[in-house]
Amino acid sequence: MVGIHEIFTATTIIVGLLSGERKTSATGFFFSDDEKNVYLVTNKHVIYGDDYYKTDPKPRIDQIRLNLHTKVEDLSQNEEVTVDLFDGANRRWLEHDVPFVDVVLIPVNLDRAKYVLLTLDKSYLDSANILIYFEKIFVMGYPFGWYDQVNNLPITRVGNLSSPFGVPFQGKPYMLGDVETHPGMSGGPVLMDLQDYTILKDGQLFTYPGRRKFLLVGINSGQQQLPGTDARPNLIVIWFPELIFQIIKANSKKD
Repeated sequence: MVGIHEIFTATTIIVGLLSGERKTSATGFFFSDDEKNVYLVTNKHVIYGDDYYKTDPKPRIDQIRLNLHTKVEDLSQNEEVTVDLFDGANRRWLEHDVPFVDVVLIPVNLDRAKYVLLTLDKSYLDSANILIYFEKIFVMGYPFGWYDQVNNLPITRVGNLSSPFGVPFQGKPYMLGDVETHPGMSGGPVLMDLQDYTILKDGQLFTYPGRRKFLLVGINSGQQQLPGTDARPNLIVIWFPELIFQIIKANSKKD
């Protein structure tokens, strides 16, 4: 990849379509499981809208359109790909068993020899023994559907964790982050770029200078709304990445 890190090819803009008409835009990122199946991860509300957590919500789109790189040496070479969300009357996307979990996985069958993209996997979730406090995070996405369309690259917003790493906020499977984000960035990956990180091993602290590790902190689903007010406190909801594997496991039992 010329001049940039491959992490920038993990995301894509999502244009939601209904009967071919553009209805919405959001963000997604690619993830592969142990079986090498590739999924596009995004928010449940991208498909259903704000009523996504209610009983039998109605999808507001039936297709999504992605924009993918086709040449590793030339970022300006891209191609649009349309993915159907239904197979006949059956939905193709995978949901969590708990309705309020704002994460879905859309299986995609992409020609890996043709398209240039990075698929995140469980190695990006490995935070064992790494000491993480109020670390800097960054969110990748396409605010209001706006981005570098010439090079097909996302916008990155930078902030910090606002709640302790890995602790379910209010008992729910997400953390909070202090980042200014915008509509259209929903579904984007929240990552840490760990450099010179420290681990706790056998009761001792060890620092690894010069090492770099990208960690998938979770999935952004937009700004937290403070109860009883219209205020937007720049606190984003970051759903735990482990939900991805929970969704895969739960849906594999249904096959």
